[in-house]
Amino acid sequence: MAVVPITLSEADAAILWDGDIVYNKQKMKLAVAAGSKVYVVNGRPFEQFSRHPRGMILPIGSFSYVVEATSEFSALDMGRYCSVARGSKVVGGNHPIGSVTTNSYHYGDWPREFLPDDIKYLGPRESFPRSYGRGRIGNDVWIGAHCVIKSGITVGDGAVIASGAVVVKDVPPYTIVGGNPAKPIRARFPQEIIDRFLDIKWWNYHPGSFRDLNMYDVEEFLDNMEKRREVGDLLPFEPKRFMFKSGALVSL
Repeated sequence: MAVVPITLSEADAAILWDGDIVYNKQKMKLAVAAGSKVYVVNGRPFEQFSRHPRGMILPIGSFSYVVEATSEFSALDMGRYCSVARGSKVVGGNHPIGSVTTNSYHYGDWPREFLPDDIKYLGPRESFPRSYGRGRIGNDVWIGAHCVIKSGITVGDGAVIASGAVVVKDVPPYTIVGGNPAKPIRARFPQEIIDRFLDIKWWNYHPGSFRDLNMYDVEEFLDNMEKRREVGDLLPFEPKRFMFKSGALVSL
């Protein structure tokens, strides 16, 4: 999906503000201002109550926030209740490692267009994936500062990526990973608790269904959520959802 710059209209700025879609600025509620240039991702949805890095609107879910990001972060779809610290990056470019050279001399658009005719590559051209595709960050994921994440991977619900990690493979749910390349350090909880979290999927319910519960006591929280689900006391969470399509803001 293309990342495109737009000049935000007053009407669209008002819609974002009313939807609590703002820039991340610690304790401040910083509006995405009308008339400012904003980089958006065509065709990818984002949700109400999300906080975005300055100058960008990313495809992220409710209550998620990204402190800062480069345009490559647009290659990730992110769930709800995620936290992304400053300095993290996404890398997505692929090169043909089985070819004579990994350089773009024999496949790139720039050499084809701008090199002098007498040194341009004339041999066969083979297609290959130029990127690793879109990645998926689940719900309740914490990405520490200055991480590098390969596009196209999946980070499971509840996972934690330690600061400075280089993530080149999928991360299982509720697993803490770190290092270069990132490897599992430990699970956040015992497997029985993880299974219960993945079954209840608390992030899909309206916060009013659990805001009175003690979220510091994991087992007590799960016990109460399971009881409330059994008697039908958990309400689905249906936030407002939006998308930029050809530069225009649309409600979904």
